[in-house]
Amino acid sequence: MNFMLGVIILLHPIAALVLIWTFMKQRKWRQDKNFLKEQKYQSSFEKHRLNGDRLMLGTIFVILLAVVAEITRAWFDKVAIFTYVIPNNFHASGGLLGLLLMGILWKLGHSSNNKRKLDSFSKTRDLHGRLSDVMSILIIIHAFLGFLYLLQII
Repeated sequence: MNFMLGVIILLHPIAALVLIWTFMKQRKWRQDKNFLKEQKYQSSFEKHRLNGDRLMLGTIFVILLAVVAEITRAWFDKVAIFTYVIPNNFHASGGLLGLLLMGILWKLGHSSNNKRKLDSFSKTRDLHGRLSDVMSILIIIHAFLGFLYLLQII
């Protein structure tokens, strides 16, 4: 394998590991918020919201890295770009599903914040938390499938 191609392909999993670590760290806020006083709670909540926005952008960035890696791989292998870019395995399909779920999670977080100012927001907040629980399991499965896919293409 060409060195440059290897570097480009490895950018996606490295960025994804950073994103996974950040996501898992973000989830700890659910437990930590119970021990915060009102003033610290507000600043911690703002940080949580800002990190959620960054995670959404990071998810898009990691998926774009994957697409660029697949386009580069197709170029080096001298095959049609769509041979590799169109999702043709569980990892690629799971990435698109992850993007959809991350968008829903992000939207639920913002919806919960908006409802908090108006009326009861506990259902939206709980749904936001439960979805993050489900996503954490799916992320681990997705990362494992990505590792298997990486072994397959290298």
